[in-house]
Amino acid sequence: MVEVLKEFKKDFEKVRRAGFIESHRSHNTGIGKTFEDLVNVVENNKQEVDYLDELELKSSRELSQSMVTLFTKSPSHPPQANTLLRLKFGKDEGGLKTLRTTLSGDKFNTFVQRYGFKLEVNEKERRIYILIKDLRSDTLIDFDCYYTFEDLKKIIEKKCQNIAFVTAKIRKANEKEFFHFEKAVLLTGLTFDKFLKAIKEGHIFYDIRIGVYKTGKNKGKTHDHGSGFRIRKNSIKKVFKTSQI
Repeated sequence: MVEVLKEFKKDFEKVRRAGFIESHRSHNTGIGKTFEDLVNVVENNKQEVDYLDELELKSSRELSQSMVTLFTKSPSHPPQANTLLRLKFGKDEGGLKTLRTTLSGDKFNTFVQRYGFKLEVNEKERRIYILIKDLRSDTLIDFDCYYTFEDLKKIIEKKCQNIAFVTAKIRKANEKEFFHFEKAVLLTGLTFDKFLKAIKEGHIFYDIRIGVYKTGKNKGKTHDHGSGFRIRKNSIKKVFKTSQI
């Protein structure tokens, strides 16, 4: 890891000295795509670690209040969980249902004034359940949906052990976005037990982002926009050890 950090520092310094760079992609994912391109990381949807198989990369706009994604993954059970969740509990948008809501482990949220969602860590069964409550009757809905500890532990031990969290200033001109990557912090020390504790205490959230294709050959089919586990920036130091890169 020492050699990997040395290599990353050299690559990051080149990027930092380059100043503002035009985004390589529009919208929210542009910052991550741009930085990965600049340090020669090939984009993929697999579970490999980003940089030299050792260092996971996370990027954020300096003043953005959005959460940092730790990893994305569909629930372990039931099969096609995202589609079932969307069809059963989603919000109707012009005849097509979508489900976008953020869950914590310390309290139920409110979704379209009808449902409450919450994470529940069950150590005995070694699962994290997605609980859903009918707010009108204040009763739990019979819907068995969960992550197994085994599935989550594998990802955390592979992708969340060494994270380079990079922040950038932004500039906009002619409807284009430009980034100046200025700061990189190393996040370490996340064990699976710490992960579970952070969920119980409401520091790590589960973000459901289940949409639907509105046009083309996949029209009407589920489109997962990256449902996964996220953390607020002001909670990072409560969960990770941090050090300047």
